[in-house]
Amino acid sequence: MRRIGLTIVMLLMGMALVGGAAVSVVGTALLPLDQEVGTHASAAGAVLGIGIMAAAVNPAANIGFVRLGIVYGLVVIGFEVAAHFLLDAPFYYGPIFFGIACSVLLIVLYPQRKKLIPPTMEAAAPSPASAKKA
Repeated sequence: MRRIGLTIVMLLMGMALVGGAAVSVVGTALLPLDQEVGTHASAAGAVLGIGIMAAAVNPAANIGFVRLGIVYGLVVIGFEVAAHFLLDAPFYYGPIFFGIACSVLLIVLYPQRKKLIPPTMEAAAPSPASAKKA
């Protein structure tokens, strides 16, 4: 029961953070999402930043935050392209450069690069044949 509760809370929190981040792209012109959900894009960014800084103490034990830092570079590109083409917002190169640079540095500097790619469910679960041998 605790596992299901944890999953539900994490999903709701993630959706709220994504909704808060969407407000920074669209603003409140279409829907005052931050007022309705109670999130703020700056707070979402702060939480991610604090998590990455805390994970910097022991990156191997906090590989999830390392992966999030890598994904951040891709998300920034998506946000800039979407904002430019869908909303006619100015295209800013600074966030793209920063995002890509950080993502590449995290990949290059991480000591066990193979662990950055999460295992698939098939690779993570033992096969029935190997379970019988043990």
